[in-house]
Amino acid sequence: MSEVILRVGGLAKRFGQVQALSEVNFELKKGKLTVFLGENGAGKTTSLKIILGFLFPDAGLVKKFNENLRIGYVPEQPTVFPWLKGREILYLTGSLFGLTKEELNKRVTHMASLLSFDESQLDRRVRTYSHGNQKKMSYLQNLIIDPDLLIVDEPFTALDPVAIKQVRDLFFRLKEEGKTVFLSSHLISEAEKLADEVIIIKKGKTLLQVNWPEFKEHHIFLSAQRGEVVEKFILETWPKVRILEDRLENFVLKKEWEEKLAQLESHLREDLLQEVMTGEPDLESFFLFSTGV
Repeated sequence: MSEVILRVGGLAKRFGQVQALSEVNFELKKGKLTVFLGENGAGKTTSLKIILGFLFPDAGLVKKFNENLRIGYVPEQPTVFPWLKGREILYLTGSLFGLTKEELNKRVTHMASLLSFDESQLDRRVRTYSHGNQKKMSYLQNLIIDPDLLIVDEPFTALDPVAIKQVRDLFFRLKEEGKTVFLSSHLISEAEKLADEVIIIKKGKTLLQVNWPEFKEHHIFLSAQRGEVVEKFILETWPKVRILEDRLENFVLKKEWEEKLAQLESHLREDLLQEVMTGEPDLESFFLFSTGV
């Protein structure tokens, strides 16, 4: 069982007439990468800002199990000082956390190499950087302080494919070091490559939190062509399905599927049986199924 380092319970937040959050609950675990998914306006960024202390909730709490937990934050749009040079920003950040100049020199060189960031650019003003390099600078600024928990809102915004792979590798590296990473992302294909835990939020409420590798191990994705006989059997066996125009979809336990397969084969003709397909769960289908989109 992984150690819980942070717990969010019953978060609620209103902005005027808009109820941004009403019941947000989840846990973050040491050494795990958790992906936070939701539609636009679901409350992801508001939740992150409450965890970071940028906003105060109307109700609920954020409990850190270590008061000295060091938290880093990479926003979707970098908020670096454009008139400063990159090196000045990194040295200023490190000095605020008590790092010596010698320690800073080592860390800057090491962290820049992880993201293939040309150190010569650090001596230029940040306003001259491309959007992608400004995003990288935001990562470097956080890595300098060696956070226990790194929170990232839309981690791949403005990054090219090479930089996306570098950031992905960076997350794996942080996990190996026992760090915790919490990502809010709309790029589900990338999130799936990284996720240990998945949290799905909708309209300010947490729908679920699952261990994604375990879920994939124990479930299959069931997709069936709509038709009177097939539809009747599927709905009687697994009532909670996602109904599309021409298909039914569901995630079912592998053991349950194996038990029902013989019954299914006895009910359906061979041509109808071919309309029922199974496969490994994928995060995009799981998200759409869970949110009812």
